[in-house]
Amino acid sequence: MRVVRASFDRIADRYDETRTYAPGVIERIVAAIERNLPMNGRILDIGVGTGRLAAPMRACGLDVVGIDVSVMMLEKAGGKGLDQLLLADATALPFADRSFPCSISVHLTHLISDWLKVLSEVGRVTSERYASVVTEREGCEVEEIRRTYEEACAELGHEVNHPGLRESDLARAIKPVKVVDIANSRETVLKADVIERYRTRTYSYHWEVPEQVHGHAMDRLEEIFRPVTSLERKERVYLIIWDVESVREYVARAGVGGLED
Repeated sequence: MRVVRASFDRIADRYDETRTYAPGVIERIVAAIERNLPMNGRILDIGVGTGRLAAPMRACGLDVVGIDVSVMMLEKAGGKGLDQLLLADATALPFADRSFPCSISVHLTHLISDWLKVLSEVGRVTSERYASVVTEREGCEVEEIRRTYEEACAELGHEVNHPGLRESDLARAIKPVKVVDIANSRETVLKADVIERYRTRTYSYHWEVPEQVHGHAMDRLEEIFRPVTSLERKERVYLIIWDVESVREYVARAGVGGLED
């Protein structure tokens, strides 16, 4: 089976500026990780990207190892002082069994078609806890932009989706040991900035949209949102924590091997 995965080389130069948290939220995320995850060894950040989370974790004294498939994203992470970085695939982690008490992934599993293999590798290299930071933006005006774009794509027969499963959806399949609310924020953003990010295909779900379909969807956005100058963006940020044994059991039931004790 061909594994579909998204590399963020194409967006590395503007990734951080287009994936921002509200002021103070990143510090609260790191504090939640420190309070709720095992601190008795290294933490593996799977899909470390530009080090958006790993760098502040490292600044707080946490021992973070990061892997990613994107050379350019790793270069950005290295520029933030992270020195334990590897070019590696989440479906074949280059570590011995149970190398890390804790592993974490943020906005990763939905980008990989063989997300079960990612979980298999998480279960293999992790001994205690697996966690993810989730951001939800449902029920706000910024999300209306996304829904309108997807509906316009569907009109021309293109379904906008990701190859894998989101970590937030994984919580419905594997019961977490804990869900920690971190922040609820509300801010106003310029419509023109949001529209421009869609026009320039900033987000990974834009990348496979055919040019004709993308053009049609952009025309629809311009038409519907022309009178608007600003949009409300609401976000809920929370930490999901799983016992890694539950992850192993789930993967074993799904028929992916390599998790024997």
